[in-house]
Amino acid sequence: MKNNFVLGTALGVIFPLLAHVATTFTNIQTFLFTHKPIASYVIAATINLIAVRFLYRNEKEATANGVVLATFLAMIVLIVFMREMVFSYA
Repeated sequence: MKNNFVLGTALGVIFPLLAHVATTFTNIQTFLFTHKPIASYVIAATINLIAVRFLYRNEKEATANGVVLATFLAMIVLIVFMREMVFSYA
């Protein structure tokens, strides 16, 4: 695997995109995480951060930085578009 920032960004988008598709087009979210509306996105971010750990250990810093950027941006987008669900304490 090459040490490339763009490749890392592309890899970092995969799991948040899969979480969005699974949440939007299936009923996995309501079946598995009834009272936790953003659980699948948190799992996607956790998978990305585990990947970052392995990338840094294998000296792929640029790729890891791309994954971190994609994960950070995905969580910002999640907070902006799902503000009511994220911050509801009911």
